Amino acid sequence: MASANIITEELIRSVSPNAAAVSNGKKISASGDFRALSKTEDETLIFGECMGSGKNPYHTSADFSGESPVFRCSCPSRQFPCKHSLALMFEWLAKKTFTVSEIPEDIAQKREKAAKRAEKAAMPADEKKAPKQNKAAAEKKLKKQAEGLELAEQFVTDMLTRGISSVSRASAEQYKNLAKQLGDYYLPEPQAIMNEIVSAARKLSSIPDDIETDRLTALCVKLSSTIKKSKAYIASKLESGDVLPEDSILYEAMGNVWKFSQLKEIGLYKENAAIIQLSFTVLHDDMHKADIDTAYWADTQTGEISKTENIRPLKAQKYIKSEDSVFGMHFIKELYRYPGGMNRRIRWETAEITDAAPETYPLLISKAENSISEAVKKAKNELKNTLSDQSVAMLIRFDSIEFAVSDGHPIMKLGGETIALKANENYPDICDVLKVTSRGYLENGALLGELFYIPEEKRIYICPVSIVTEKGILRLC
Repeated sequence: MASANIITEELIRSVSPNAAAVSNGKKISASGDFRALSKTEDETLIFGECMGSGKNPYHTSADFSGESPVFRCSCPSRQFPCKHSLALMFEWLAKKTFTVSEIPEDIAQKREKAAKRAEKAAMPADEKKAPKQNKAAAEKKLKKQAEGLELAEQFVTDMLTRGISSVSRASAEQYKNLAKQLGDYYLPEPQAIMNEIVSAARKLSSIPDDIETDRLTALCVKLSSTIKKSKAYIASKLESGDVLPEDSILYEAMGNVWKFSQLKEIGLYKENAAIIQLSFTVLHDDMHKADIDTAYWADTQTGEISKTENIRPLKAQKYIKSEDSVFGMHFIKELYRYPGGMNRRIRWETAEITDAAPETYPLLISKAENSISEAVKKAKNELKNTLSDQSVAMLIRFDSIEFAVSDGHPIMKLGGETIALKANENYPDICDVLKVTSRGYLENGALLGELFYIPEEKRIYICPVSIVTEKGILRLC
């Protein structure tokens, strides 16, 4: 059982929804808005009354009695934790006087309920009552999705029959209305692709160039492939009668959302995982009108490269906690793994974080791909799937990274093999960073990079992201 003594500024920043909330929490603490500050005798709970914009103070608390801190506040803010909870922790950091008091009755009751939930979660699987999944509802939803896919297929057929370059603004408006209808069929992902196609069509110049038409064609191919595979998936499910979710990328490609309980039920989780973050960046997704906090992680037991994606829609960003870089080893009791290919998406509820041991980095290098040609072969197989991302991340050993005499582009060498490194749209300036990197990082290490294919050149490149050396991880972005 932890106590409030684990509070550090780093902890406050890690739990805060955004940097503005941290700043506001500091201001509240500095302004002396807390009327009363209390703690329990064991210091597992701190609480206080904080003046806000109204006549009555807000009741704020931070509870450290469980596996992870729990923050509560009576203010109306939709941010979690709110600025008052963060301010309370800054009060503790500032060594303000907290009077020993009895635990408030409402928090004692909430602790009791949490303890019962934890006790139930710890029960052996055969003693738990498995949640009932409504097969009738699942079947009804699949049939409705099948109807929507017919509508989406008409959209693609009409688009390709007319000819991409002949799409007018008037017809684009018709397509927009058609895409809007798809929202009634539980198909948000195909709908998002349709909206992107409409947006690209409306921007077409009078005489479209190859870049414009290629982009529109690629989107149509992606939608067509999603429709075709989804229809086959639904038909198979309805014919077999097994209508519940399964380990298939199509479930999410149609726009469905996985629950932890569903992933666990079909075996998509790992117990006692040990992972470390190799990179972190924020990518903008124009199709879904969102920013995505994206990180690649390495499993130190298997070498598998996975990723986390924290999707923050632009309209709701102030209410969603943004992620950030982390550097310690994460030991996770239950790591949930989503269906997918080489870079499966992962999530977890709680983790124990410690400093990485010195032997962690040589271990990562030992688990990296040991052949450039084999890595490229694996990437090609992954990229063939039209539902996959347009790049695949891999950790590959290298003897050296050098720069071509002709134009200065970086080249990675391993044994007698070489491959060119090139920036992609996710990391447009990454090669410039590589050119000013100390020489010591460019020899005898492992490169985390995104392998991607350029059709015009019929060639695969690697976009460098991070470098793992015997002593640590260098993030290039």
